[in-house]
Amino acid sequence: MRILASEQVQLWLVALPPQTKRRVRLALRGLAVGRGDIQALRGKLDGFNRLRIGGLRIVFSERPGRLVHLEYADSRDLVYENFLRILQYRSSQ
Repeated sequence: MRILASEQVQLWLVALPPQTKRRVRLALRGLAVGRGDIQALRGKLDGFNRLRIGGLRIVFSERPGRLVHLEYADSRDLVYENFLRILQYRSSQ
């Protein structure tokens, strides 16, 4: 699979400390071959999945052509609420 990241995910990844960044990159390599702590999201986030990396979460969607789009990343306590706000803002535009 090919992985593309939103600007938010790219900036988030750059800002991580080196050791955490290595863990995330390793998890993303696993995601590219379908491995990792992956779970389909439900409710208002139906159609998205999450990749768990310790206390961090990356929300992603799968697209045609074996493409994974990393939509949003943050700590576990913030990621879903913030991503839902972004989706609501997008739909109101």
